[in-house]
Amino acid sequence: MNGWKKFFQTRNLKYTIFIAGVVTAATTIAFTSKMTGLTVQADAIAQQTQPVTDSKTLNQTEIDAIASQTTVVVGQDLQKGDVEARREFNPGSGVIIAKRGNIYYVATNLHVVRGRGGFYGVRTFDGEVYPVDDESTRSNIVPMGKEQGESGETIQGLDVAIVQFKSDKNYPLANLPGSPNQGERAFVSGWPDPGNETARRQRLFAPGEVIRITPRTTDGGYSIQYSCETQRGMSGGPVFNDRGELVGIHGRAGEATSVSVPGTLVASLMAGNSIAQTAIQSKFNLGIRVSDLTEEAKKIQPLAGVFPYIKFEPPPVQPAVVSQGMPEKRPRSADTIDDIYKTFSRDFKHAAVRDCPSAGSRTVLLGTSEERCPE
Repeated sequence: MNGWKKFFQTRNLKYTIFIAGVVTAATTIAFTSKMTGLTVQADAIAQQTQPVTDSKTLNQTEIDAIASQTTVVVGQDLQKGDVEARREFNPGSGVIIAKRGNIYYVATNLHVVRGRGGFYGVRTFDGEVYPVDDESTRSNIVPMGKEQGESGETIQGLDVAIVQFKSDKNYPLANLPGSPNQGERAFVSGWPDPGNETARRQRLFAPGEVIRITPRTTDGGYSIQYSCETQRGMSGGPVFNDRGELVGIHGRAGEATSVSVPGTLVASLMAGNSIAQTAIQSKFNLGIRVSDLTEEAKKIQPLAGVFPYIKFEPPPVQPAVVSQGMPEKRPRSADTIDDIYKTFSRDFKHAAVRDCPSAGSRTVLLGTSEERCPE
């Protein structure tokens, strides 16, 4: 996963410079992958929220209320001794986008779940952690791209994976797909890694603006650039517009780019500067458009049996969803994880494969006989 530092100390200047700048476009790609596994009944797929009012601009607190309930943590399980042995543990973020019966679908980055073949957990806003078996079956995590090179240096297709988990609880879904527009507000939600192996995590809600929309890159399918301040660990998190609609999946920061702009414009913004051209070094956060995700999902099995039947006209956010996610109403667990190692130290294998009852995220399943399913 890639986490990223802040961009643009002086936003207004750089946005104006950018508009006049000469930028390079990336190559649009088309990627189709064939997979086998999960079979679903498409007519059971539906968005949880239904239109109740006309679309309208929401304030930052209202959008954060939506983000707090739909943003999740995606990470591999930790078995006994992993923490003591300092096993590499780099959980990422994700967003709940669809539901069928008791099966939820989470969008995250492909590079968040690149260590395939084991067990993962999805932590929801109420503090529950749900097991995802990627050992006995490969249908619970569906990649929408393919890593290239020995270490996955590049990704052909989209840097996106769809992770499914089961729950009888009723979790809100992100409204999708919204359409990002250059110059409008953007908001990224995710769980940054503070570094230094600190166990505590605090969800970050980062406001900013959409800088530009480009053709999809050949490495990961990135096409949204925005100025939101993000950090490592937020990869896979949602990008919302000012109507509370999901417009993108956050993934990385772009390389520093030199943008040449006319000296007349620079001179009008920087008194005394009369040079003919000025090169500005800038970096942007990058995301994958959700509209690209939904279109590509229709070509990939088993998602092809799910996504064509979801209503993708973005419905307005249901007022009740906003209300229950306001700071004074949502649980503390929506914003804080006191010990992420303890949270993900669960016997996911037993819970997923043997279908034994889960004790909830407040119980640590590290290997005692009492905590495991009977043999």
